[in-house]
Amino acid sequence: ATLDPFILHSHATMATALSPCAPATTIIPPPASSSSLLSLLTEPSPPIVKLSLRQLLNQVDTTWHEVAEALPLLEEIAEGAPADDGSDARHDADCQTLAAAIASRVYFHLEEPRQALRLALESGDYFFSRRAAAGAREAAYAEKMMDAAIGEYVRIQRDGRAEAEEELDWDKLAALVSRQFVQCYADRAYRHALGVAYEARELRRVQEVLDRCLADCAGNYPEVVRTLSYAVDASESVDKQFREGALRCVGATLQTLLGSKDAPQRTTTGDIPATARRNACCLYVKTMQLLKSTAEVASMLAMLLNDDQEGLLGLQLCFDIVDSGDRRFVDEVAKLLPNPNAEGTDADANDEATARLTQAHRILTSGFTSELHLSFLYKSSHSDPLIMSNLKRTLEERSAGLGGRNSILHNCAVTAHGYLNLGTTGDGFLRDNLEWMKKASNWAKFSATASMGVLHAGHTTEAMTLLEPYLPPSPPTDDAAAEHTVSTTGGYSEGGSLYALGLIHGSHVGSDSAKRAEANAFLRRHLRSSHANEVISHGAALGVGLTSFGSWDLDVVNELKELLYTDSAVSGEAASIAMGMVLAGSGAGNASSSPSPEQELLAEIVAELRNYSRETQHEKIIRGIAICLALINFGQEENADATIEEMRGDRDPIIRYGAMYGLALAYCGTGSNKAVRILLHTAVSDVNDDVRMASVIGLALVLHKTPHRVPELVRLLLESFNPHVRYASCMAVGIAMAGTGDSESVALLEPMLTDMTDYVRQGALLGTAMIYMQQSDTCNYRKVKTFREKLGSIVSDKHQSTLTKMGAILSTGLIDVGGRNCALSLGSRNGFTKMNSAVGLVLWLQHWHWFPMMHMLSLAVTPTCTIGLNKDFKYPKKFEILCNAKPSAFAYPKKLEEKKEEKKKRVETVALSTTAKNKARLARKRAKEEAESTEGGGAMDVEKTEETKTDSMKVDEEDKDATHEEEKAAEKPKKKREPEPTSYRISNPSRVTKAQAEVCSFDLNQRYRPIRPEETPYGVIMLTDSTPGEEEDLGVVKTPAQEEEADPPEPFEWTPPGWEAPTDDAHVPPAGGESK
Repeated sequence: ATLDPFILHSHATMATALSPCAPATTIIPPPASSSSLLSLLTEPSPPIVKLSLRQLLNQVDTTWHEVAEALPLLEEIAEGAPADDGSDARHDADCQTLAAAIASRVYFHLEEPRQALRLALESGDYFFSRRAAAGAREAAYAEKMMDAAIGEYVRIQRDGRAEAEEELDWDKLAALVSRQFVQCYADRAYRHALGVAYEARELRRVQEVLDRCLADCAGNYPEVVRTLSYAVDASESVDKQFREGALRCVGATLQTLLGSKDAPQRTTTGDIPATARRNACCLYVKTMQLLKSTAEVASMLAMLLNDDQEGLLGLQLCFDIVDSGDRRFVDEVAKLLPNPNAEGTDADANDEATARLTQAHRILTSGFTSELHLSFLYKSSHSDPLIMSNLKRTLEERSAGLGGRNSILHNCAVTAHGYLNLGTTGDGFLRDNLEWMKKASNWAKFSATASMGVLHAGHTTEAMTLLEPYLPPSPPTDDAAAEHTVSTTGGYSEGGSLYALGLIHGSHVGSDSAKRAEANAFLRRHLRSSHANEVISHGAALGVGLTSFGSWDLDVVNELKELLYTDSAVSGEAASIAMGMVLAGSGAGNASSSPSPEQELLAEIVAELRNYSRETQHEKIIRGIAICLALINFGQEENADATIEEMRGDRDPIIRYGAMYGLALAYCGTGSNKAVRILLHTAVSDVNDDVRMASVIGLALVLHKTPHRVPELVRLLLESFNPHVRYASCMAVGIAMAGTGDSESVALLEPMLTDMTDYVRQGALLGTAMIYMQQSDTCNYRKVKTFREKLGSIVSDKHQSTLTKMGAILSTGLIDVGGRNCALSLGSRNGFTKMNSAVGLVLWLQHWHWFPMMHMLSLAVTPTCTIGLNKDFKYPKKFEILCNAKPSAFAYPKKLEEKKEEKKKRVETVALSTTAKNKARLARKRAKEEAESTEGGGAMDVEKTEETKTDSMKVDEEDKDATHEEEKAAEKPKKKREPEPTSYRISNPSRVTKAQAEVCSFDLNQRYRPIRPEETPYGVIMLTDSTPGEEEDLGVVKTPAQEEEADPPEPFEWTPPGWEAPTDDAHVPPAGGESK
């Protein structure tokens, strides 16, 4: 067949352009249509096909809609179609790659990235060469292909290569991604490379990226530390098994950076800047803490504490470890640290290093952190006494009107008082109103006594003295004899006091270990001897659980199991919950847990609990066991999946209820999409209201590190037809957004305050109160003040139901918890999820079923304070923090003012001028009538008329004087309101909320500077003194019991009234006697 002359001319032109000898500047403008080039693809001559493909590649981005019709032909060429004579291929490899490159771009424009990637991988060098010289048009294609390649690479690495190898060439895909890693190394984009390695779950790649970062940035150590810090933070979003491997890679890199592979120590080269080295040491401790590697943490702390330059950093890290909320980890680290007071300690050791080790043990085990918080809450309490006075008066007025006392509201008022003064030891209201307190009876008396533990949370030194009037007598050492000495009835105050003792010692992780052990031994004696009295055993069991929290102590667990097997509903529930507290976070019974002998014994106990939950008929015991299993699985993530799935499939809704809390605690703070998906599915599918309620609340636990996701997720659930779901949605929003004052969250809950169901209104009140924690009166356009007034009006409103009033009373305590110095917080400042706070919150939520659980809130709240300490653990009064916000933004709410009763004075009626005239006229008329009958009437008439005129003149003069005074007042200039400063300084110590800490900074020009100036000013801060020789103004940390008493008065002589000095004749006492 003959070719058209135009086509032949085109072929010649293309051949000239593609010839090796063609000038580099030859540019062929693309034609408006590709139809002529597409027609050449069917030509039998391979050179012509190749020329047409090359020209199509240059214009496919503008004529892709025409080229799309030839996609089957292009794919046929790309796949290497056989020739007509039966030979292997009609076109050479260059034609195949060209056709693949063109087809890939067509699929890109058709928005089919997977097909485009498949062909791009076949295009070989054409993809890489054009990508290297990419212009604006080519950049979008190259970026999309790389996104698709990385996405497919990640999917194949996580799901397996079997299915992918049928569609994509794995070797080419891996080579493409490897080129991207190389490009990241060249661009120093190590974080991007780490992100791909984490998504693909490739530990080999993670170690490779970290090694390249360390090698390439040999002189830029801050960048290395930042990359390693990113690796640690990013590991929180991956599964537990891979996270542990990635953290080990980070730890190994940090060890190399710090100069030793076996144990971190000071580098011999000394080329790492001090700030970068400190950050590396802090990151190493955090990494090892995430891995639960107590030996490595203790080794690093010992190294820092023995270093005179870094000793304060070691103390700072001790405070951070305690703040993480893992009591078992803290105790194990303290055991591995060198003890300077132990026998065999080197007497010639550095005195300063020995002192620092002693201070470290004081932080970790001797309760110094608890002392700091207790001292701060005691001295800085802004609790308003009028709140409780008004609440008590309102309840008494309502009781008088109804002819009886409401025990539910009375108990809530006592609990609210505990919240208001949590940890402040402020029990003055209770002491002044003992008669009102005594109105509590039975279990309400148990709860009222237990509230003493909330008031004195952390006050371990005086715990036994404070509770002595209520504690039961110490049982005999012989357990068998002790059982016969316990009464089978009563004991509500005694049981409540045992519960209170546990709250005092168990509310803070940093409490004194020795004092806690003494309290635990005391409670265990009562636990063994009080099986006959379920009230006392109930309080003793809860107290033992609190004092043995997270210890995994088998002896304690066995003693609690004996109480459980008595099959008493009340004491059995407490025993099972206490077992959960003791085994919290152990993962006992999970198939993935470590096969140590201790774990095997714990697994047997958990199996017994599951069997007992199926055998017993008591719902309270079943619920206690369900909560116990949930607490055991705290932080277990994928290791708990099998246990939770088994519980989710149980026929008993109470077990499924525990499964929802177990899932929430297992994935607490991880933001796991899998956990969120299960919780949302259960919230709309389960047939039991309690299970649905628990699943919605669980969302707040899983997402507590990304709290703004919770209101978005439950927005539709707030409109659910099920009131339990609406209640849970209110609580979930409140827990997630606690202490933020978020206006959008408040707006979501606002309609729920007028819901038709009373307990939904209760949930809305509690949720709003949690959001408004520690918010000033200016928060949310001053709506917080309106909400406070609404709480009072609900309590006094006779039309409101008891459950709604209950929510209002508890909200009154929640909004000002801890003297307005505490807030609900599940995370530490270093990003750890605090186990005691999460467990305490879950137990507090059980007040829906058992009201004494209201006091578990003391575990969940945390003091929000900033305390700067010097090397001697004294706080410099001249250390200040800059707050770049207006003082009113974070000020304490204004206290209530007592209403003064004003005596009503009778106001004299003002006589108008017309009234005076009428009176004068009537007086003249009467005088005239009297004159006709009486002599001298004329004189009397004149006198009365004058009196009337005088009265009228007085009124007119008074009006003139009043008007004159008003004019004078108006003329006085009004005082101009001074503009509020935009920043101010915070003294030491002081309350600093988490939101406030974000706008605070350290003043590095003052005398005292933080050991880690780049950190947020929040919590306990160790300070360095830039001028150690100068005089210091220091404050001493003292607990309430150690506060100084008033100085004694000066010596004086007192003379009784009417007493006269004796004369010489007075009786003189005999020798050796004494005069009186």
